[in-house]
Amino acid sequence: YIASPYDGEIIPGGQVWVRFGLRNMGVAPAGVSKQFTGHHHLLVDTGLPPLSEPIPSDDNHIHFGRGQTEYLLQLAPGSHTLQLLLGDHDHIPHEPPVTSKQITVIVPES
Repeated sequence: YIASPYDGEIIPGGQVWVRFGLRNMGVAPAGVSKQFTGHHHLLVDTGLPPLSEPIPSDDNHIHFGRGQTEYLLQLAPGSHTLQLLLGDHDHIPHEPPVTSKQITVIVPES
């Protein structure tokens, strides 16, 4: 789940700490194969990728392969969606997928 920001939050200046939460699973770095663990991927302004393939790594799919649980994100003015997707040691989503609710944040024009 996304602990912060909250759905509908206004983000003045566009810089926001995104903090990740997780229930009933553990966080482990990429490359560590341990049952019921994985690492976060932050999806920005995009939907879920194909769930049977490794999660892409680009500006819309941010990987946290060291097991990080927070990230300072810079967003342009406008409306943005954020969602977390947990990937296994090979960046492949779990079955069933472990995702957060997709939230929307708004960065006002300065």
